[in-house]
Amino acid sequence: MSNLMVNYMKLNFNFFMRNKKMKVKIITLFLAITISCGIKESYIVREDYNPEPNIPLECYTDTGILTLGRAVANPCYVCHTKANTPYMNEAEDFNLTLIYDFPESIKTIGNPWLNAIKPELIIGNIPIPTDEEIKSWIRTDNWTPAFLNKGKGDLEYFPDVPPLYSYENGMYKLVNVDSEGFVKWKGKYTGWRVFKWKPFPGFFPTNGRIDSTLIRLPEKFMKKDGIFNIDVYKKNLSILECAIRGVKPGEPCTITEIGNFILPSNYEGDASDVKVVPFQYPPGTEFAHPIYYLDPANTYSFKSLRLREMRYMKKLSYTPLRKNGEEEIEGEEFFWEKGRFLNTSGFWEMRAFIEDKNGNLRPQTPEESKFCIACHGGIGGTVDGTFTFWRKVPGSAGWKEQDYNLSEASIKDWGYEDLSCANISNVNLGDKIKSVLETYCNLNPDARFGEYQLYFSITNGGDHFRSNREILSRISKDPNKISFVLSPNQNILNNPSLINYLNKDGTIKPDLFIPSTERALGINKQYNRIVKAQAFKYGRDVFEKAFGISSGGNSLEFLQEVNSTGISESSIWIYNRTLLE
Repeated sequence: MSNLMVNYMKLNFNFFMRNKKMKVKIITLFLAITISCGIKESYIVREDYNPEPNIPLECYTDTGILTLGRAVANPCYVCHTKANTPYMNEAEDFNLTLIYDFPESIKTIGNPWLNAIKPELIIGNIPIPTDEEIKSWIRTDNWTPAFLNKGKGDLEYFPDVPPLYSYENGMYKLVNVDSEGFVKWKGKYTGWRVFKWKPFPGFFPTNGRIDSTLIRLPEKFMKKDGIFNIDVYKKNLSILECAIRGVKPGEPCTITEIGNFILPSNYEGDASDVKVVPFQYPPGTEFAHPIYYLDPANTYSFKSLRLREMRYMKKLSYTPLRKNGEEEIEGEEFFWEKGRFLNTSGFWEMRAFIEDKNGNLRPQTPEESKFCIACHGGIGGTVDGTFTFWRKVPGSAGWKEQDYNLSEASIKDWGYEDLSCANISNVNLGDKIKSVLETYCNLNPDARFGEYQLYFSITNGGDHFRSNREILSRISKDPNKISFVLSPNQNILNNPSLINYLNKDGTIKPDLFIPSTERALGINKQYNRIVKAQAFKYGRDVFEKAFGISSGGNSLEFLQEVNSTGISESSIWIYNRTLLE
């Protein structure tokens, strides 16, 4: 048994002994896990196990520094980078790519997301569903009952978003959504509108997360002289689409559903008193974010009838600029009421609902809610605390339900705004990656690097943990030639002819995003066990099997000896805004 594992056992035991006077309920004392050398080790699981539920699983990624002795991957840069905007809810947090900055409470207990790294410790006594059982589960509707009971009891704050799918006679059908993406209920506009966006790097359905996103502006953005006007609403949504990408008033706004125009200083119609602020949503903007199981039977989008979660955000006020480089810091108080809470910056109201053990949607607990907070309003890789609308497919093609290019190919691997061969000398890059890009640029001076192209190469795979082996052949024609670190002479950066995820017209093949049926059902089954155990506090991000280091994956488990990510020493860092053209 490694010294690291021995130290981990001692640390857990010492921590428990030091805190024996705490009101701690031990729900599982020991789990004997046989490791390769035949020695067994014990883990202590406490009911109040995770003191920092706002630190997501992705932050526990081994870059290779622990397993290989050197960093060979840097997935951290997509979230922790040069801030996309100058406002308080985006941080200049590039330093978090260079160090594992865990608080002492986390270092003491190790990675708390046990459902990812040691699932049998928490859900080992929950039977694995059969194929037929999981299919029946995911094709049972829990959205409609929650929608019809919104405003009542525990569902007081459930969003007023009607279901987007029906399932009858073995067939899925998109419902309540018209041809322009507007969501209607009983034939009337709700103000909600679905949109299609380019998934954030690594956050693909094949990695366990599949979702829709809907936006709604306040009522006055839909009206002119007090009367609903669909043309005014389209114009205001088009204004926002440009503003959120950084277009300033007086500049051209292009590729919108209503054509090209000069961005005005104020919104239009009855919202003419609201100023247009680049990179910000106007107060009152709402987002709904249903998250589904994976269902291969849905040939339109691969989404299930059943929801895993319903998430919601509402902008409360325009966000002030940062002052003297200061970032927003989470306060001591945490407001929560029936699944309603505030994000880190306090400029967004959030709501979150999740399945109870019977599959009905319930408010997330305060601890479960904190899982949502860290990513929405405290990192560099967002725009106004969000990940999706600024990544919307431009114009009319983006006003439709997210289909991951299954029904219509319109998502492309757009190039970085400032990471092109013409501008490569002005970008702050690590020596190793800069050398690779410059070598290629010497031969291709007009080249521009795709966002996924860079992510896959610098991450050495299609997910933050390099645990999805199925996706590798979908990324590259040679699965061994993806990483510019591990295959420096031939990889998808310096030899784009290896890229296997693009169609001839530059659109992305849907099989980059979508898993095989076997993998999809495996992920569904593992997540269903968490639901049955109501064990979300130990994590809700799963693959079809454990991906901790001791299970052959690349998710950290023991943290006391972990400090530097090794990314700086390996010179595979990138200090770059993630905004796309």
